[in-house]
Amino acid sequence: MSLTLSIVVFEEDIKTVHYPKGAAVVVQNAVNPGLFFIVRSGRVVVDSEHIQIDHELSVYEPGDSFGLVSALTEHHYLVTLFAQTDVELVQVPIRLLGSYLKEHKELAMKILGLYSRELRALQKNLSKANKPIDREYHPEKLLANAKIYLEWGNLNLAAYSAHKYLDWAKESGTPGLVQEAERMLIDIKSTYKPIEWKTQKNSLQSGDVLFVESEKSNEIYVILDGNVKLFSIVRGFEYVIDVLGPGEIFGEMSLIDNAPRMASALVEGNALILRVTSENLFESVGESLLQKIFESIARRIWFSHQRLIILRIKSPVTRLYAFLYNSIRDRDIRQGRNLTESLNMQHSFYLRLDELCSLCGIIKIKSESIQEFLSDSNLIIEKDKITVKSRKRIEEKLGQNKSKEGQITLKVV
Repeated sequence: MSLTLSIVVFEEDIKTVHYPKGAAVVVQNAVNPGLFFIVRSGRVVVDSEHIQIDHELSVYEPGDSFGLVSALTEHHYLVTLFAQTDVELVQVPIRLLGSYLKEHKELAMKILGLYSRELRALQKNLSKANKPIDREYHPEKLLANAKIYLEWGNLNLAAYSAHKYLDWAKESGTPGLVQEAERMLIDIKSTYKPIEWKTQKNSLQSGDVLFVESEKSNEIYVILDGNVKLFSIVRGFEYVIDVLGPGEIFGEMSLIDNAPRMASALVEGNALILRVTSENLFESVGESLLQKIFESIARRIWFSHQRLIILRIKSPVTRLYAFLYNSIRDRDIRQGRNLTESLNMQHSFYLRLDELCSLCGIIKIKSESIQEFLSDSNLIIEKDKITVKSRKRIEEKLGQNKSKEGQITLKVV
């Protein structure tokens, strides 16, 4: 899809740059000086041995963009890009991203779609060994999932999912499994119902459900305070996809493609959540929050790349250390914390041990296989929180699985 760009240079730091056919635009492993690029004309392609997640993401045409992840996460470029034709790019300093996209709504939605598809492709790769991805809408799955949630003992999730099936049956005029859903609600013995959003911001309690797997909805959410867990059902078990904190955005993928939810979202602890629809996205958020939305997606893309590497590490103990280390780095970037400060402080994560194991691809916990981790004096493992006393000692545990640049790598034997 081609997008006609009308570029208004409202800051002298934003400029147009040209590359002749065959020229390297960015080079793999080079440092991004904090720039975001939008293709104005021409065609930019990937020239790298880096594993391609999606063919769509290996070619950049007018209206496409790149450099967001490396600029916002302060990492090196993951790939080399070269000009397949003569190319004209708009070069935007990352500090001006929010204000620039606020003035270019069509472009912002296209970029949001591009990065959402990349994030979805990464998450698909993270879970494909555990469950097939089906983006078709099957409302009866809401009832099947409700039964599993009930087996887990999570009455809120079970009731929510059954209510959503009944909502669909009423709106579509399809009797289907209505009686079964109504009997299930009686068996669940819960008065919990989906949240009524009377205002865009809502204070929620621990256990509140924002959406469930297989639900058809297209709102996006921004966490202003608190935490939200994203998870899916894998072979009857809870597979934790992510635990998000303040400033993070989620739910944007269903906004882009109007497909059913790939995961469920559950509030952990009290939280303040902003709910945004596609119709009021740009009217609801200011430049700084718009910037944070794209920063959040960029960090999640980077973190997902690192998780793919973590899941390829054979040792389950090393996987756990790698995940905690990467979580610390992600938080440092988000909070603008320097290395010295990070090394000399404790880092707490509101994760249960089983959730951490799930994030690392360890679905069934075997204590003997992670005994080294469980007995580590550098860790405080509580019921719903894991604290790292020293980041430096975590780095020492990783050894050759950490590069000089601070990235998780596969140990070369």
